[in-house]
Amino acid sequence: MKRFRLYFLLSSFVLSVISGFAAPKTANAAETGIPGNILGDYAGVIRETSPRSDGIYHIDTPRSIEKMKELHINTYYFLIWHEKTDWDDLRNEFLPAAKKAGINVVVYVVPPTESTGERKSYPYTTDYLSWSREIAKLSVEYPNVIGWAIDDFNHNLTTFTPDYLDQMKKTSEAINPDLFFTPLMYTDSLNDSFLQTRGAYIDGVIIAFRDGIYRNTQVYASEQEQIDSAYRLLSKYHLPLYWMIYASQLSNTPANPSANYIREATQIALENMKQGKIKGTISYVLKKNFEPEPNDDKAYDDAGYLNFFIGSGVPSSAGNYTQATQRVRVNKADSYSLTFQTMNLGADVYGYHKKQLLVDGKVVWEQDTADIVPDLLWIPVTVDLKPYLAGKSWADLSFRFYEKKGVNNFWTYAGFDALEPVGFTVNNANFADSSSWNFSSNYAGIIGEILHYDEQRRERAYNHIKVSYATYELYSSIFSSDVEASTKSSLLKKADSIMTCHFEEQNDRAIQGLDSLQNQIASLKGKQITVDQAESWDALINELEGYYSAL
Repeated sequence: MKRFRLYFLLSSFVLSVISGFAAPKTANAAETGIPGNILGDYAGVIRETSPRSDGIYHIDTPRSIEKMKELHINTYYFLIWHEKTDWDDLRNEFLPAAKKAGINVVVYVVPPTESTGERKSYPYTTDYLSWSREIAKLSVEYPNVIGWAIDDFNHNLTTFTPDYLDQMKKTSEAINPDLFFTPLMYTDSLNDSFLQTRGAYIDGVIIAFRDGIYRNTQVYASEQEQIDSAYRLLSKYHLPLYWMIYASQLSNTPANPSANYIREATQIALENMKQGKIKGTISYVLKKNFEPEPNDDKAYDDAGYLNFFIGSGVPSSAGNYTQATQRVRVNKADSYSLTFQTMNLGADVYGYHKKQLLVDGKVVWEQDTADIVPDLLWIPVTVDLKPYLAGKSWADLSFRFYEKKGVNNFWTYAGFDALEPVGFTVNNANFADSSSWNFSSNYAGIIGEILHYDEQRRERAYNHIKVSYATYELYSSIFSSDVEASTKSSLLKKADSIMTCHFEEQNDRAIQGLDSLQNQIASLKGKQITVDQAESWDALINELEGYYSAL
């Protein structure tokens, strides 16, 4: 089948040169009506706790595989970058264990832009023809090596020219024509121009979701729109879509993504996998040890603080803002003031980002984000508010992040905490929860929210992925089974309802659905459903009932 596709591609590519369009490739999942089948994880292996004789902390293969099985991961994206021994650890230890555990592997290397220091993808570094050859040879020895990928591909197109990609493809396919190659890209860089010039040499695209041009791991409302856009574009070239979700911190952001963000983003992706729009969902660096993350604990005196953030490469215009407002009760008093703690981190370039305090829409205090010395994380500010509050019973108090001048690439985040009002009352003055403050904005690129430190974030994120993946596995397993069509349709309807109920956090109804599905499977065991298949589904249903009951 793959060899026929190669012949078709070569013929079609001649036409593509004439017409200016890339050749169509094999149909993707949505076009065939088949749900995606990859439940993936990237770069989240556990390292050994002690160095070996070479002084290196090698990959702890047994513990890593154990966690992957618990998470219902069926495909691991193995990053070769952290240590010079990663390639040997993969070949000699990880692949045999993954094969035994039934886990597929995609070998993942870094591009030239991530190979400037000592840390590179060893041993072949930026020789991607050698990587094409050696990974293909490895896949012949270990058939659970199903593909390979390159990070930040769109930042390295001067290296990955059509001619070079053609050589890479020919090198790989001469050894194993079934091995697939997928570059990692971002939604704002995936376009017709890229696919017209390079689509014939790739077997799909991994998109790392980070809210498009706004570059954050806090907002997931745009995810569906971005999936739809990427899917429509890739469908024109008959290429599948793989969706990566950050489970650890994206560089130049205020904190790790919250467990709730990971849950919601993953479940949106899995819903699209079920529809066939996505071939695979991949968690980015899901931590498998549940240590606290004190770098996220930035609040001044509690677990929460008011945060405003604009990301790397996010464009803005003068007048853009986001603010948090509260209607405050003003008392009769001789003096009125507000003392608060403030901080900011990021580029220290003056004249662009401003922090402001407003009363009834009037700016009463302003500070440039470049004014604070980074080593002094929090500094106190006191503002005399008597001219603005005297004689009033109520007033609107607002903290605002404001663009004095537009920027193209000037990330920073600013914080406020520990409010001490005199002469008036502020609710939730320490931002201990998400109440009392109302957010408004005229630009989606500036994010305002109350950030809370979650000491159990890693464990919560792990459990969300585990339960979501197991829920999808039940549906996918039924879909791909050999059960007679009418029976399969009935089972799928129940599995689909279970997934919907769980994703909508109606876990009691999900448990009821599991009971109904389990009873139907039991009634057909040894008849329309083989004993082995029925027992496998029964074990997964029991596992899910335990998960849902604990939520």
